Amino acid sequence: MKSGSAFANRFGAKVSLAGAGEGLFLVIARLSDPAPRVRARDGQVVMRLNGTKVLARMALKQALALLKDPGISKVGGVQLDMERYQKFLAAQVAGGPPPGPQPPQP
Repeated sequence: MKSGSAFANRFGAKVSLAGAGEGLFLVIARLSDPAPRVRARDGQVVMRLNGTKVLARMALKQALALLKDPGISKVGGVQLDMERYQKFLAAQVAGGPPPGPQPPQP
């Protein structure tokens, strides 16, 4: 689906939603574990953040359907910088911070 509205065109915005493929979504439930709801829509929990938040891989259509579930508070797309993510993973394995500039210590 592509946006071609006058409003979008006026600001040079280009919106394109791919119909196929999967994306990564942050799913936040109101009170309970959202994982069963994600799996019920053919999604896969990639990472559990806490009791009410997960990162899930699913198609956009399923993510939009999940938004209509009364037990779900929010569903939002997540984009990863793969280079930084790989550094993060390497640091986790090595047990230290990733190489590169570090934030100042208080």
